[in-house]
Amino acid sequence: MKKISYLLGLFLSVSAFAQTNETITTDTIVSPILAKKNEVKIDVLNGIANGKLGISYERFINKDFSVGITGMMFNKNSKTDDFLTDDTRTLIDYQVIPYVRYAMSKSATNLYYLEGFVNFNGGEFKELTTLNNGVADYVVVTRNDYSDIALGGSVGYKLYFKESFVVDLNVGIGKNLFNEDSPSTVARLGINLGYRF
Repeated sequence: MKKISYLLGLFLSVSAFAQTNETITTDTIVSPILAKKNEVKIDVLNGIANGKLGISYERFINKDFSVGITGMMFNKNSKTDDFLTDDTRTLIDYQVIPYVRYAMSKSATNLYYLEGFVNFNGGEFKELTTLNNGVADYVVVTRNDYSDIALGGSVGYKLYFKESFVVDLNVGIGKNLFNEDSPSTVARLGINLGYRF
């Protein structure tokens, strides 16, 4: 009976030590950044250069994968006056971009990533029609609405400051699939500033 009590006590001591040791090990490996699962960002590049308001939310599933969504609204007033006279064929009004990202770097504070995305986009396109009034040819410009869905990919880089603030750079391209009047490709380009919590 003494031997059983001794073995039982030894087993419990080893189990308690193993659990304590495991807790210490996992606590030291987990970065404070990785413990934060949510991130919000504003696209400053498109805001300054193109008058676009771009806001993103990203949710981290684990250290390698995250999912998110970007919403982009365009300031139509800044472009609509020139649209009928310039060489631009389409004027994008909005984009809604759900995405999934895979971290290629294992560092928690700076990393490269690959992204696959779907881009729901819509806006206006113009069509030029040449008519003849019996004397001369003239061109009529008509404006129509379009909407389409693009599939694409991008690459990016993230840099964290003080465990919460982030600069997120990404560049990519997608191809519209359904509407022949929509732009054939849509760009995915941004410099985002954000906060992780």
